[in-house]
Amino acid sequence: MILLLSCWLILSPNHPASLDSASSATATSVKVAVVSGAHGGKSSVSADKTEATQVRPVVFLHAKKPLLTPVEMIGGGLAITYGLFETDDEVYETLRGIRMRSSVLSAVSPVVSMMGLGTFSIALFGGFYAYHFVTGDATSLRAANLGMETFLFSGISTQILKNLFGRERPSMRTREGGRWSGPLSYFEHSDNGSKSIASYDAFPSGHTATIFAAASTIADTYRGTWVPYVAYGTATIVGISRVMESAHWPSDVFVGAIIGIGSTKIVENLPFNKHRAKIRLGVVNHSLGATLSVDF
Repeated sequence: MILLLSCWLILSPNHPASLDSASSATATSVKVAVVSGAHGGKSSVSADKTEATQVRPVVFLHAKKPLLTPVEMIGGGLAITYGLFETDDEVYETLRGIRMRSSVLSAVSPVVSMMGLGTFSIALFGGFYAYHFVTGDATSLRAANLGMETFLFSGISTQILKNLFGRERPSMRTREGGRWSGPLSYFEHSDNGSKSIASYDAFPSGHTATIFAAASTIADTYRGTWVPYVAYGTATIVGISRVMESAHWPSDVFVGAIIGIGSTKIVENLPFNKHRAKIRLGVVNHSLGATLSVDF
């Protein structure tokens, strides 16, 4: 359900129809016939006088249509996921082989992969809080608040799904594409000396969900600049590295990315966001500190 809701929110229209009240006024000249009495009971008509009246046109702007309808988006996401399930083993072996043949990738991939850790996101958005404290920049505070909320939402979502599906990781697979143990994987394998429960929580990728939640938060906050390209590009590299490190299958990474982006969209559209908690950093009671306030 979280996956389907995420797909719907990513490309659903969120710009209602509006009126263009800022349109420039158009001046029209109106001829006015003035009838005046003349000597001898005759009347004369003068059409020389004009009045200028301001006419402000009302322009209706139609709602911006999404690239895909919600049904098409959900269907496409499910189709891609199914296709990745069918090719998971082949794609994994290819990426793993590339990594093993390159000394550079063998050294860089593990480091890049760690960017999907929750500690990285906490440090990242902690930096946004610090920047707000130093400069008073409101945009960085908004990014930090949204980032922490999406971090928690995506983390909880992935953990629920991991325990629900119980998929083997590539490094511990017993069959092509990994075995799916379902929600009983913990009870079946927690006491197994050869494998820990962590070997059965591949789907979806938590690292990928976390980094894409951070990327979409930053991209939505600083849209219209070069930032979204860097954010999503970095997140994609992290996702690929998770496959190269034998931690996840390609389908795990794809679904993790959807959850990460969808978490940001869901949090942005939550009704209580109008009254969301606000964090203030600075001098509190003549000492450095922070305050938390909630508007009702």
